[in-house]
Amino acid sequence: MPRVKVAALTEVRPGQMRLFALASHKVVIYNCNGRIHASEAGCPHMGASLHEGVLIGTEVTCPWHHWSFDVATGECTSNPLAPKRLMTFPATVEQGDVWVDLP
Repeated sequence: MPRVKVAALTEVRPGQMRLFALASHKVVIYNCNGRIHASEAGCPHMGASLHEGVLIGTEVTCPWHHWSFDVATGECTSNPLAPKRLMTFPATVEQGDVWVDLP
């Protein structure tokens, strides 16, 4: 997995999420009360931009059909039997920068 520096931690404040376009991926970075998570940008249901949805705790809700996902695990929290999971990526903070391991 390539490890990519995505942003400075100050670019995503606690309780916020932000879209970043990298060379090969669009990634959403979530700051869940100081814990950083990363996922694919599109909802696995119909492809809506998750960064335009709502983030509460570690749960992001899609703006189109209101499917919700845990950004830490990728699990669909609005429908536990849903066949689709949100693709998440390992994210770390080092020296004030957010790093993501991409596939």
